[in-house]
Amino acid sequence: MITFLVLIFTLSLDTFVASLSYEASNIKIPIISNIIISFICSFVLALSLIFGNVIGEYINDNILKFVSFLILFSIGIFKIFDEKLKMYIRNISFKKSSLSKIKMIIKIYSDYEKADADNSKRLSAVEAISLALALSLDGFSAGIAFNTTYFLIFNVFVLSLVINMLIILFSKFVSHFTYNINIDFSRISGMVFIILGILKIF
Repeated sequence: MITFLVLIFTLSLDTFVASLSYEASNIKIPIISNIIISFICSFVLALSLIFGNVIGEYINDNILKFVSFLILFSIGIFKIFDEKLKMYIRNISFKKSSLSKIKMIIKIYSDYEKADADNSKRLSAVEAISLALALSLDGFSAGIAFNTTYFLIFNVFVLSLVINMLIILFSKFVSHFTYNINIDFSRISGMVFIILGILKIF
């Protein structure tokens, strides 16, 4: 269970960063939007864990360990260079008429504030869905690397839901003290994913 707690907190760092950027730009996240973001992120993680269980039934344990290591290690490397990738995506020009839902999610992933599509400085329920899907990308990938009981998956879902909701609320308080703090949370989460991956092969 400790491993899953580490996973949840690591995944919630993206939610924390997104919430901080919203606070810095005076974009409000109403409680209903908070619930939607937290629920979708947690549901996608649980769905991914279930998918990982299904795959685990058909793959040899040694191969499964290596695949799990590969997934988590790859996510870790990806997260370490996350900021550069986001910068690259931000520089790509998409025609508004050609913006599919997937392209929009990618855009939001590179710049969380893009979720506030109507520039109302208030994240609506629909906009919260788009943001949540962008924040769920890592969770969907990482969850596949774990093989556990369905009862534990339910516990992970509930814990993730509560932690994400608290993280968003906590960011409102913390934003008043982080204006001069320069921390690369992506690199921190990247290193944690790499460590989780290495632990998978032992």
